Formats: sequence, C-alpha cells, structure tokens
Amino acid sequence: MSMVSDARVVRTRDALRQAMTELAEESPLDSITVRAIAARAGVGYATFFRHYADKDALLADVIDALVREFLAQAAPWLMRRDRVGSAKFMCDFVLARLPIYKALIAGGSGETVRGEMLRQTMATMAQAGERRPEGVRDDLVLFQIVSGILNLLAWWLRNLDTVSAETMAEVIDRLVLTPVSTVRHEPPAGL
Repeated sequence: MSMVSDARVVRTRDALRQAMTELAEESPLDSITVRAIAARAGVGYATFFRHYADKDALLADVIDALVREFLAQAAPWLMRRDRVGSAKFMCDFVLARLPIYKALIAGGSGETVRGEMLRQTMATMAQAGERRPEGVRDDLVLFQIVSGILNLLAWWLRNLDTVSAETMAEVIDRLVLTPVSTVRHEPPAGL
C-alpha cells in the first residue's frame, strides 16, 4: 500500500511541477494561481496543499529540479575543467528549456526568482561538493559564479535575437569563469 501511495505522490508532484512549468511558459508567474496549477495538473485544489504549502513552494521545487538536472548533466564538463565548453553547455541547456528559463529569470518576477535560484543552486552545489568548502573564499567564489551567470543569462534571454549561444558562452567565460578561476588560485589577503 505504501508503494502505491508513494508512486501516487511522485506522480502528483510531477504533474504539479509540469503544470507550473507549462503555465509559466504561457503567463507571468504573478498571474498563475494555485487553482490554475491544480486544474492543469488534473488534481483537486485541496490536493495541491497536501504536497505544497503554496505556489512559491512549488516554484522552489521546480527550480530545484532544474538545478539538479543541470548539475547532473553538466558534471562531465565540470570535471574536464573546460570553462568555455561548460558555459556553452549551460547556454544550450537553457535554450533547450527556453520558455521556463525565460519565465523564471527574465520574466517580471525575475529578481525574486533569480534570488531563489541563487540560494538553491548554492545549496545544491554545496551538497554535491566532493570536498568541504575552505571557508569564506569558497562561499564567495560560488556566490560570484552563480549570481554572475544568472544575471548574464537574464540579460541574454532578453536579447536572444542579437547574441548567439556561442557568443554568450564566451562572455560568461570572460566575465565570470576566467576571473573567478584566478581568485581560486590566489585568494585576496584575508580570505
């Protein structure tokens, strides 16, 4: 019985995440209601609240799923330490999921959502790390990488018609990845 219940929970949560993603592609996040999400997912209004406290909790789950999917697929690039290749992979990953990324980080709620994506990405990367952070410097470097990339992606998503993925990958490398890589090797005094 618990396996049936667990499978049902997984299916319902997947349906709610999918519904949120689809609705975010169609409407600004602020205009999406719990009733609309539940209806799109094919579940009852009360069922929504058995799984999530509110729309923001569901949105956090959608973001977490995107971050985890990205990190799982990006692992080979990150292991190779190919900064431009990693940046290109990231741009292609975003393009493959363009509507949800546009809604999340370039839409009207972009600042709030980017803040949540920053928090969740940092938490997920800290959990996935194979070694313990070396203190303030590692936290600061991770913060700079994630926030810098999210802000550049937000700009790019508003200017897709003028900047290719290849060019954006080079920009991300030159403005974020290369400068941060030098800090990792030679930290400023006091960090």
